[in-house]
Amino acid sequence: MVTELTRTTDLAASATSLFVGEMAKAIAARGEFVVALSGGTTPLGLFANLARLPDLGWDRVKVFWGDERFVAHDDEASNFRSAREAFLERLPVDPANVYPWPQPAGSGDLRSELAGAAARYAEVLTSVLGDEPVFDLQLLGLGSDAHTASLYPSDPALGCTGLTAGATPRGVAHPRLTLTPRALSSSRCVAFLVSGEGKREALVGTLASPEPDPRYPARSVSALERLVWLTDIDVG
Repeated sequence: MVTELTRTTDLAASATSLFVGEMAKAIAARGEFVVALSGGTTPLGLFANLARLPDLGWDRVKVFWGDERFVAHDDEASNFRSAREAFLERLPVDPANVYPWPQPAGSGDLRSELAGAAARYAEVLTSVLGDEPVFDLQLLGLGSDAHTASLYPSDPALGCTGLTAGATPRGVAHPRLTLTPRALSSSRCVAFLVSGEGKREALVGTLASPEPDPRYPARSVSALERLVWLTDIDVG
């Protein structure tokens, strides 16, 4: 595995270049591109750029998400809704190749629903990608508290050995669904997109810590080929 750290003054442009390059490489090698998207505001510039590139072979793309808030797909907090509106619905992506996390059923038993939704997404992953799912590109962010995907510092989800997990981190508005470190690391390229001075401490701590370190969940994530950090923060 090669680890790369790149500081950029235009994170969206750098992320777009990486995305397009990994997409072209995957389609040339295997005839399809399997990507897992991240949520939050950081990838929105990337999504906007991709929406302007309709001629990239989008019919050969399969889209997953690394994590999701356990909300309805049309909820403003939904990572799926954000990506759909920002670029997926603007491109010739086959809706049958878009795989959002399950929505709440509203049974009232949150713990049971969350576990069931995580299990169903694991079933989707294995049915579409095989018993040991591999992504071509895994997009991830980093929170100011050092969380990545919905893996929060010292959260039990960090120790899950399956592909998916539910999480109810303290102080977080919505319950979460997330790929585990095992599933995130089963990616040919993992790209962390980190923006904003408010994340400097989390980024510096993550890069400096031993691995794995429960204080810095990203240290539990590796890659099959490339582990890329793209940031507009000058970490020296």
